[in-house]
Amino acid sequence: AYGWRLLDREVFISLWVVLFVLLGMYLLGKISFSHDEKVEKIGVLRFTLALFPLSFAVYLVPGLWGAPLNAASAFVPPLTTQDFNLNQPKEYTHFTDYDEGMAYAKQHNQPVLIDFSGFGCVNCRNMESAVFNTDPVLDVVGDNFVVITLMVDDRSKLKAPVSVVENGETKELDTAGEMWTYLQSSKFGASTQPYYIVLDNEGNAMNNPVSYTNDDGSRVSVNQFIEWLHEGIDNYK
Repeated sequence: AYGWRLLDREVFISLWVVLFVLLGMYLLGKISFSHDEKVEKIGVLRFTLALFPLSFAVYLVPGLWGAPLNAASAFVPPLTTQDFNLNQPKEYTHFTDYDEGMAYAKQHNQPVLIDFSGFGCVNCRNMESAVFNTDPVLDVVGDNFVVITLMVDDRSKLKAPVSVVENGETKELDTAGEMWTYLQSSKFGASTQPYYIVLDNEGNAMNNPVSYTNDDGSRVSVNQFIEWLHEGIDNYK
């Protein structure tokens, strides 16, 4: 969130691999501490318990080369923080600043897909892994949209504080995250993430927003998201 890049995705996964391997070895009695009793034999229950962390560590290893790791995607940092990625996703026009992205979209006469997200947003990672970063969705996004991703918990400082009026009170916004949070709440009346919405080049919404779940509580599927994208494209045209 502060942009320090201390826990990039591959660093985070490496730490998890080591920790779960050590846990598995400890349960098997291969590692012990000074206060532990010596393990002479391993019971079925203890052996079974050791299989879980060791298996999970093996599952995590491909993530070091860019595998999506759907089962753990909610907890690891986003793929954008990974420097070495053999599983390169399809490219699309992408901005992390609202004004810059809107200006580019207007210049190239393309609709805008706003993605309100967060570095610490578990549902955002789930949505990206299960829906947004799938090939069918990226095909539609790459061919039609300018994507603007706005991290509401971005702690990077603005060049100068921005004064806004909210609920009759004047407040200063010091960080990028505060500005994107204010933009989402003031312009769209929402505070949830992930939050996707299609805009025209004047900033008008082309359809209803999409979040992590539907109104009935079910998770948004790839097909539903693609239908929603095409609805936004048609309304824009």
